[in-house]
Amino acid sequence: MRFSVVALVAAVVAVASAQDAPLNPLYPFPPNGACIDACLIATGKAMMPNFTNDPASPDFLASLALAHERDTPAYKKYMGTTGPCVAKCPAAEQGAYLKGYDAKAAWYYNKTGKVPTSAANPNAGMPSTGGTGAGAKPADGNTPSAAAANAASALVGVVALLSTIALL
Repeated sequence: MRFSVVALVAAVVAVASAQDAPLNPLYPFPPNGACIDACLIATGKAMMPNFTNDPASPDFLASLALAHERDTPAYKKYMGTTGPCVAKCPAAEQGAYLKGYDAKAAWYYNKTGKVPTSAANPNAGMPSTGGTGAGAKPADGNTPSAAAANAASALVGVVALLSTIALL
């Protein structure tokens, strides 16, 4: 009995510690990171006073247009200004931002009903993630949650540990 209580507590702690903050259902992507958000917001506000990263705002899709409507002068100005700023951010934030960019663009075009423009992918030349990261979109179109992936990984580890202990 004591072993099962200890095992249960260990499983709960492992799964709980693997949980990230829940994703916003209105915009189901992990945060960019403080440095990248500061770059995007500063440039966005300079170009558009109502720029926002709040998915509940009526100005949210117009704000995303700056980063995703590639054949526009606004896109070129926005990306040209944010690029040098983002380059100064921590590598982990840059990697996460680039990894999730295509999924965010696809989400934007899906929500607006617009057709993607033909400009080159800003991720060109970046290492491929193999499509398995938190920003990747599976065939059903849903973006997986990093928290769910981490929880599943932790649960697999706990089950393996418990199986090993049970064999002893």
